[in-house]
Amino acid sequence: MIVPSRKQRELALRQEIIFTAAEAVLAVHGFHGASVDEIARRAEVSVGTLYNLFGSKESLYTALLERRMEDLRACIREHGAAATTGLDKLHAVVDAIFTYCAEHERGFRVYVTASHGLEWNVLPQFGQRVFDCMQAFLNDVSALCRLAVRERSLPRLEPKLLAMSLLGTIDSFITQWVTEGSGNLTVYQEGAHAILRALGGGAPRRGTATVRRLRA
Repeated sequence: MIVPSRKQRELALRQEIIFTAAEAVLAVHGFHGASVDEIARRAEVSVGTLYNLFGSKESLYTALLERRMEDLRACIREHGAAATTGLDKLHAVVDAIFTYCAEHERGFRVYVTASHGLEWNVLPQFGQRVFDCMQAFLNDVSALCRLAVRERSLPRLEPKLLAMSLLGTIDSFITQWVTEGSGNLTVYQEGAHAILRALGGGAPRRGTATVRRLRA
């Protein structure tokens, strides 16, 4: 196991402080409205230091999305470690994503901005790096879907399509929760579990109650 040097630890800490500051600014102002000066001020670093570390606002934004996606993947692995079946691991994915969302609401606001509220002429600036992170995440969930299909817990469909269906549902729920600015996140979490159980042919967990509350 390679132990990071003191310099590497200090750099990682400084980057995390900047990421936290960037999330706060981006969540409020979006990409276009976010000021590098304000991010640097919140992080208590000079603008020059910020540019030395990341090069541009676009690169900072990309690095932030990459870091949070890595954190989310680690959270999913941790939640799913004790699960023994593919379907149980997928339910653990649901719990991990919603738990991470509750603990990092600002980060998810940044993600929603990137995936839903960002003009098309900005998206190419983030390019392949963010796409690769998203694909790695999709591949993780696809592998669990493949396991569940082999175990006959999910229908015999292409695992990647199953993963896209599950993640698309979760994405829609979280986007709605973030954009409405209120509401019970647990309701959406239970809804995602209910849909996953229904997909597996089982009885939805409190499905009827969940639908009723979402419509209210």
